Amino acid sequence: MCGSGTILAEAAMIACNVPANINRKEFGFEKWKDWDAELFDNIMESLLKKTREFHYTITGYDKAPSAVSKAKDNVRNANLDEYITITNENFFDSKKETEGPLHMVFNPPYGERLDIDMERFYREIGDTLKQNYPNTNAWFITANLEALKFVGLKPSRKIKLFNGKLEARLVKYEMYEGSKKGKYMNTEE
Repeated sequence: MCGSGTILAEAAMIACNVPANINRKEFGFEKWKDWDAELFDNIMESLLKKTREFHYTITGYDKAPSAVSKAKDNVRNANLDEYITITNENFFDSKKETEGPLHMVFNPPYGERLDIDMERFYREIGDTLKQNYPNTNAWFITANLEALKFVGLKPSRKIKLFNGKLEARLVKYEMYEGSKKGKYMNTEE
């Protein structure tokens, strides 16, 4: 569900402290009468000095080959392909492949553009997370507030926001090995 790769690219840019629009060829303010090209160059140079390396991999996948292709193009155009891996894979057939904590961000369909069975779709996301992603923090951004009820998990956090004109929620689900109760129990004898 990586779509066009926007969340992946933004995550890599934040991780590397890359300035927004760094690859943009032109800004409207460059046509202003009092445009100061030297000041702009100094600001850009200062921002670029603050970038940093990122020693992890950001992974995205989508079951639609067209989405994978578009996301790869966008990531490559943003000069971020050394930090991001995108593959053609169905989330519902996937499993956590790393040790330690994993952080996931979903922007699942809201039912605005794609005609899918939202109840079933969101339930399958929740089931896949429960069964295949222990020790994972999963964040959802969705404007389909009704569909969130079908995930089958209790969010540990809910944040109201807007995606354009659509009222949405950013919700966090915490996956544990075993149960949440077991996570906090003292196992020492």
